[in-house]
Amino acid sequence: MKKVKIIFVFLTLSSVIAFSQSNSQKLKELFTGVINFEGANLNEGRPIPSLNLLAAQQADTMFVLNKENAGKVLNEAKNYKYCMISVERHTVVFVKSWDDCSQSGAWDSCMPYGTGWIQRDELEKKEDYIKNIIGIPDMQRRTVFLFDKK
Repeated sequence: MKKVKIIFVFLTLSSVIAFSQSNSQKLKELFTGVINFEGANLNEGRPIPSLNLLAAQQADTMFVLNKENAGKVLNEAKNYKYCMISVERHTVVFVKSWDDCSQSGAWDSCMPYGTGWIQRDELEKKEDYIKNIIGIPDMQRRTVFLFDKK
């Protein structure tokens, strides 16, 4: 009976380890087909800064997003197939729908729906209107990366 319990615990732990994704795998999954990860090494502990560097190298266009230019930048982003927005070194979001947006008083724009990751210790997945992922306009640098002009 003791051997059965040990085997059960071992199999349970093995399956949890096998199915859990690393931080870099989580980001790669979200941005596969947008960013080329071939030969890239994302920092496992803090992968968002590494992702930002890759995005900067591969994006067709980049903007710094602020309250004053949000409407213009987001309108321009609709001309591209993919839009990634990064907040400093801790948050990244992928715009999923331009048609589904929510008006933001803070940004003075309609903010689209997206999926993203926020890193405190571990990456935490967020799916919401991007205003609720990237926060309100402040001194943090928000970079918009646009890929594949339509």
